[in-house]
Amino acid sequence: MAAVADKWDVKQMESGDKAWSRRTGPEKALFVFIQVLKVAMALGLLYIFLISLSMMGNAFKVIGGPTAGKVFRNNDIFDNPFAGCSLGVLATVLVQSSSTSTSIIITMTAAGLIDPENAI
Repeated sequence: MAAVADKWDVKQMESGDKAWSRRTGPEKALFVFIQVLKVAMALGLLYIFLISLSMMGNAFKVIGGPTAGKVFRNNDIFDNPFAGCSLGVLATVLVQSSSTSTSIIITMTAAGLIDPENAI
């Protein structure tokens, strides 16, 4: 009679990389260099993201100016929570990214174009 394999048996994950003790000096140096490069790239991309948010906020200050700020602040639609939520959903759908729409709202709030209560 054939043995029935247990369908709930978890397979052990194994790495195809060499063990650290079996690597040569240049292989170790290359591995460390690649890991340091990955960390540096992650930090660099995070820095670029923060700089782009700052630039977006500055652009809203320059382009929007006081007139656009008055339009956003004095418009009754932004005081209605349901309308504000609907507008937020629409903006998220249009840019197809909740992170982007959240970043835009945060920078508009930081630029003083939207009151924090309305942004929330």
